[in-house]
Amino acid sequence: MRNDQRNPLLRTRDGRALLLTQAAHALAQGMMTVIIPWLILESGGSLSQATIGFGITFVPFLLLAVPAGIAGDRLPRRPLLAVALGSGIVMAAGLAIALSVGQPGIWALYAGAFLIGSVRVFVDASMFGALSTMTDRYEIMPAQAALAQAFNLGYFGGPAIAGLALVLGASDAVWMVAGALAIAVIGATSASARFDERVRSDAPRLPIRRGLTFLFLSRDLRALTVTAIAWSVASGAAISLAVPLLRNDLHMSGAALAAVLGAGVACMMLATPIITRLDRRHADETIVVLACAIYVIPAVAMAIVPGVLGTALVYAPLMLANALCSATLIGARARRVPQSMQALAGVAGRTLVMAGLAVGASLGGFAAEWVGPRGAYAIVALMLAITALSARPALSRARDRRLHGRTVTAP
Repeated sequence: MRNDQRNPLLRTRDGRALLLTQAAHALAQGMMTVIIPWLILESGGSLSQATIGFGITFVPFLLLAVPAGIAGDRLPRRPLLAVALGSGIVMAAGLAIALSVGQPGIWALYAGAFLIGSVRVFVDASMFGALSTMTDRYEIMPAQAALAQAFNLGYFGGPAIAGLALVLGASDAVWMVAGALAIAVIGATSASARFDERVRSDAPRLPIRRGLTFLFLSRDLRALTVTAIAWSVASGAAISLAVPLLRNDLHMSGAALAAVLGAGVACMMLATPIITRLDRRHADETIVVLACAIYVIPAVAMAIVPGVLGTALVYAPLMLANALCSATLIGARARRVPQSMQALAGVAGRTLVMAGLAVGASLGGFAAEWVGPRGAYAIVALMLAITALSARPALSRARDRRLHGRTVTAP
């Protein structure tokens, strides 16, 4: 056992560089989720066009997940990150210059949204690939939790910073995005040469088709994939329902809403120490099921707790439960995938989860119109309870197969 009980990413220079890169890059991504829709509306676009601009940032995951995953597994990470983040800087600088001389058209803003999303796909792939060479299989879950915490800090804090920056002007706000990406480049390039180490494969490299078949259809990963999709659909509904409930049903002011959302982000920071402690005592199957079961509690509370104060106090645990589920599912998946496929597995899994979040958000909206936001939260709680109950036997059977000699390896 290690004497140093800190999170594995905090022990080394490369780990700290990875966290800095993730947080700064996520900050830029979070800021753009506000800036792009804002600019579309400023240019005379409709509300639906603004929401399309937000959604376009996720399209690159569907188109680029496989090539980005292969690159993250097989190429040195520092140059890959420098190129991806540098492309984002060029895009942000070009947009800022365009804003200083006029108002870009909606299609130009759509292109910018697509490019910033493309940067995220390759950065995510590099992160998953680098993490596999920096931590062993036993510590990958707390390491993933720390990486997710860095992302959450930037991505959910970015909109608040963007809102303040837009007071100075849209061009200044976009220059701040470029600055955040520049900090990410500094973080990536400050890592040691080991950061670029190519994976010493624990399985032969597979043709792409066979690799994807393994990731999504192998018996040992199937239960975890189904659990992750079920959770993401429920989570998408839970998160999308929060603002309508707080603003429309409870008539919360903008300042109060910002405070509640900020408290939720702060509470998510507790996920890493909690997962680190659980990981020392329990199998990851148990942690996954426990995280899904814990999520039921704030979902039920959102459905039944009356009043503004009660609902606001429940929102923070809801976000914490969301962070716990996300990090444990990613970590458990990483432990079951060969080292040579970590980046591909990471971005492919991320694509499925993001699709689930989008579906869940849509279903949550329909459910809210049918039974109201609180009724929709009751449905979410039921979905999470079913997920937790069904995941336990499925994940246990997969664990039994591994313990009896059928360890997860690529076909």
